Amino acid sequence: MAPSKTIDHAVSAAARPPLRLVRTSRRDTLRSAGPVPGPEPGDILDEAGEARFFLGCGIGKPHVEAAARAARTNGTTIEKELIAAGLIEPRLYYRWLAGELGLEHLDRIDPDEVVRLPFLDVLLRRDGPLRLSRRARQITVIAPEARQLEAQKAMFRARPGLRRDMAAASPAAIREAVWQAGAQDRVRRTTFALDQDQRDTSARRVMTAWQGFILALVLFAAMTGFVLWPFLVLTALHVVLTLFFSGGTLLRLTALAASVFRPIRTRPPAVPEGTRLPVYTVLIALRSEAAMAPALVSRIAALDWPKSLLDVKYVCEAEDEATISALLAQGLGPECEIVRTPSFGPRTKPKALQYALQGARGSLVAVYDAEDKPAPGQLREAWAAFDRADQRLACLQAPLAIANLSSNWISGLFALEYSGLFRVLVPFLARTGMPIPLGGTSNHFRRAALEEVGGWDPHNVTEDADLGMRLYAHGYRTGTLRSATVETAPVSRKVWVRQRTRWLKGWAQTWLVAMRRPLRTCGALGPGGFSVFQLMIAGMLVSALAHPLMFLFIGLTLAWLATSAAAVPTSHAVLMWIDFANISGSYLAFIALGWRGFTAHERARVRKRWLLLTPVYWLLMSLAGWRALRQLATDTYLWEKTPHHPEP
Repeated sequence: MAPSKTIDHAVSAAARPPLRLVRTSRRDTLRSAGPVPGPEPGDILDEAGEARFFLGCGIGKPHVEAAARAARTNGTTIEKELIAAGLIEPRLYYRWLAGELGLEHLDRIDPDEVVRLPFLDVLLRRDGPLRLSRRARQITVIAPEARQLEAQKAMFRARPGLRRDMAAASPAAIREAVWQAGAQDRVRRTTFALDQDQRDTSARRVMTAWQGFILALVLFAAMTGFVLWPFLVLTALHVVLTLFFSGGTLLRLTALAASVFRPIRTRPPAVPEGTRLPVYTVLIALRSEAAMAPALVSRIAALDWPKSLLDVKYVCEAEDEATISALLAQGLGPECEIVRTPSFGPRTKPKALQYALQGARGSLVAVYDAEDKPAPGQLREAWAAFDRADQRLACLQAPLAIANLSSNWISGLFALEYSGLFRVLVPFLARTGMPIPLGGTSNHFRRAALEEVGGWDPHNVTEDADLGMRLYAHGYRTGTLRSATVETAPVSRKVWVRQRTRWLKGWAQTWLVAMRRPLRTCGALGPGGFSVFQLMIAGMLVSALAHPLMFLFIGLTLAWLATSAAAVPTSHAVLMWIDFANISGSYLAFIALGWRGFTAHERARVRKRWLLLTPVYWLLMSLAGWRALRQLATDTYLWEKTPHHPEP
């Protein structure tokens, strides 16, 4: 029977609806006037029976037809589609279902009564019965479904004693109880799982004993050499730093040249229709973000993805009542959930994400930040890319665009930096099959691959770079998207330096972790990947730290030329000119790469005189680099949070 005819048949069978959803100005109620016309007792409803059931509840034919079409497309049920569309209020609906079955309804489940079975967390990802221990007896809590209502009624009629040992609750109430009941065990397990299972890849230890020994040996040799042969040691150090500078600049110029022959397209390709979509989990880690809640919830709600297949988790610190209250005030839809992360271990974003990942119901996972405004079609573009590719494509990075690039010179140069990184350099690395240090937001993952590599490292404060390298080392690759996520850049020097300190400290952690076993890392990444890793991670840190030293060497050499009658050694003169080339080349590559990635609209908004402040921007980066080294030794897991403010 055709779907439309099936619905029409259901309408005629429910000409006198005995159940009606009554909406009043104060509350919604369900009233019963008798049994719903339907299948024989004990049967599980098919689509026609389910449609007839909800038509009998007083839901209009257009809504039921639309829900039936969506259920066929999404592989769900009419019930789930009606709840997702907001046509059924879950709390009211599950209370009524409990009444129909003669079961106690639990609006809230006491987590202390939950029986903590070994696989309790399975109930975070799928609906299922929950066992409670109450007054020396066990109770099974179920989430009833319309399709099974008549079958369950028949079961209770045949075995009325079962009602004593059962209760009903909504799936959301069951998940909330599971989150709370297993919180302490779960947070301990997720915080230390990577360190226990793959200790060599965890940043819990700053460095190993042999790394500490090598570092001490190098420092001793350098100090001794500096005392005995100062010019030779300084020259050798200078050469090493020059190689890092030159290598990083060459990589960026290569990406720039490649982009000339491959036009940058900002519009994503058309997404094919008709393929069944998977469940998509969206994780947003929040801390002290009450002011951002209204805008954030609105932006996430604008994502173009069926609500019945969306699993949105706002991950908050358990004690952050201001943010939690602000989110609750937004009237979150049934696809949304607030995950409270217990106060334990490092207070980092990756710890929160790793904790929430335990309840991710989607086969695909996206990560966003509080200030993000993702393109509505970004999930569909990511799904289409995953659908076309093989399983080795584990991650997709969306470009990040800066909304407030015209605020001041800091935000303008920040936007220039992001433009070059996410629109030119990262796509180049993806096309050439190189490892990519991910951005901290707008990452899209296959959940299976994410879990295989151990997920996020709770102890690494730049978890994105670390995760990108671990994915590559496990044989996975990262691609890029074209639809951008818009976010805001810091406009304060203090905030910018604190944020950049955290990034550079995390890159140092990532480098130290990878270099615990350098030969194994080289074998996992391959020679090309290992070289890119050194240039992108170590090179950025070394460049930031050494940038003022380049100016110092040039100044000393010029002073020597001006005041000394003796000729400057040829090696020093050559190095001075290389320093000139490195510094000017790095500035020009920075500007050209970012300008290449800018759209015409962005170029018009950035004041060109700000480009002259590029040296100041790099010197600020050096300040952040030295702060990062100090924090690495004294406060490794300190997360200097970037404050966010809603757009005016």
